Amino acid sequence: MDEISMDIGYSRVKVIYKDKEVSFPTAIAYATDLGIHYGEENVYEFEGEKYYVGKEASDSEAFTTSDYSFLYKFAPLIIYHILSKFDQANLSKPIIVKTGLAIVDWKNKEEFKERISNFSVNGVNIEVQPILIPQGAGCAIDWVYYNNEGKYPNKLTVIDIGYNTINLVSFTNGKPVKKDMKSYPGHGVSSIIKPFTSYMENTYSITFSEQEAIEIFVNGTFMFNGIEQQEVIDKITELKKQFITKLFQSILRTDRKLLAMSDIVLIGGGGTYLLKDTEFPPNVRLVNEKYEYSNVRGYSIA
Repeated sequence: MDEISMDIGYSRVKVIYKDKEVSFPTAIAYATDLGIHYGEENVYEFEGEKYYVGKEASDSEAFTTSDYSFLYKFAPLIIYHILSKFDQANLSKPIIVKTGLAIVDWKNKEEFKERISNFSVNGVNIEVQPILIPQGAGCAIDWVYYNNEGKYPNKLTVIDIGYNTINLVSFTNGKPVKKDMKSYPGHGVSSIIKPFTSYMENTYSITFSEQEAIEIFVNGTFMFNGIEQQEVIDKITELKKQFITKLFQSILRTDRKLLAMSDIVLIGGGGTYLLKDTEFPPNVRLVNEKYEYSNVRGYSIA
């Protein structure tokens, strides 16, 4: 049976299919009548409405993507969008989809599996055999396979920094420790993107979607009227420093003992880019670049 792995994050979707790695914005918007009339790509009919998916939706009209209700509603549409882009994918046959949920959403895993198991887009019925893996666990599988000869340390703790959520996942001799699994929703990269979006809108008196703000933040620069905006560069640097300080002095403060007692503390997820130049204790490792693909690399191996 054909198999595809995807990490549907609240910022970007990361995909591994056969030997290909791709990503695109986790963006959904209503399709315009004009766009439909002129045959724009990535327009899909789903549950009675027409939508843009991905890049075409990454504007101020895109829906907010920072909670489970968005994921539950639109995961089938996102999966269809992904499958439709690969000529090798046979949509007439069931396909194995390996994906994940944040620890905070893990309680919803059965209803999420049911949601994505069978659905219809553009009149095409899709059958999926879902395999769900907790976000963060994918990072562990990835690092152990590629960096540690497939062997788990006695005590491994993962800090998975996603767009919306920071997931903490701990393993003892390769087995997950349930009591040490935690989620910090609202404390991921979005915690600095939201104030950054407000800053951009207040400074330039125009509207920016979260996706547009993310792109500017990641690029680390911004051109306005053909002039590079140094104040935006300075703001990005300031917010990165605030994020690092808050992460270790506030959010993970109650986990200091767990982190200090771990043989390896592994940092993964797209938020790792904010920490790559930070000095850490000797037991801390970063997943391999591209950091944002660490979970989906692990899903593909599992």
